[in-house]
Amino acid sequence: MREVTVSNRLKAAWHETKDRGENIGLVLIILGALLMLVQFALVLLGLRAEMGLLAASLGLISVGLGFVAVGMSAKSDKKYTDILNRVDRNVGQILGKYEAYDVASDTIEELVGDVTVKVEPAAAATDLRGKVTVEKKTKAAAQKRLDEDTKRVGFVRGEVYQLEDGSWGIHWGGKYPL
Repeated sequence: MREVTVSNRLKAAWHETKDRGENIGLVLIILGALLMLVQFALVLLGLRAEMGLLAASLGLISVGLGFVAVGMSAKSDKKYTDILNRVDRNVGQILGKYEAYDVASDTIEELVGDVTVKVEPAAAATDLRGKVTVEKKTKAAAQKRLDEDTKRVGFVRGEVYQLEDGSWGIHWGGKYPL
């Protein structure tokens, strides 16, 4: 047989009280409100005002609010612990699918300047290595992107313009509807 110590019983009772805290608190608040109504009825009937009854009702309401707070705290603690465990488990699974991706030092030197690194969405979902393309921001490239967009949607949605650094981009919207 397993020995059950007093401290284990107290811990179990405390955890059960925390789990039922909102319900216990609601009952105590209702009892306190009822006692307060009885006190007001006694005063309205002209009978003597009972200070002990008023103190008991206020005490029950206060203790009830404390139990509600403890119950809500326990419930939110369980909820957020569950969320954090799921996030931790999912991040571990996602990181396990991908190996570390390092850019070679000579590749970094090539990327400096008026270039953009684009990773194709399908490649990003499977394997990042070897799927990086580099496009220079020239006027012809920007015009080509704008023409492709115009063909896709059927109308012009932007205009080509030159940036301060000499590269070219597309200004979307403005006088053209998006």
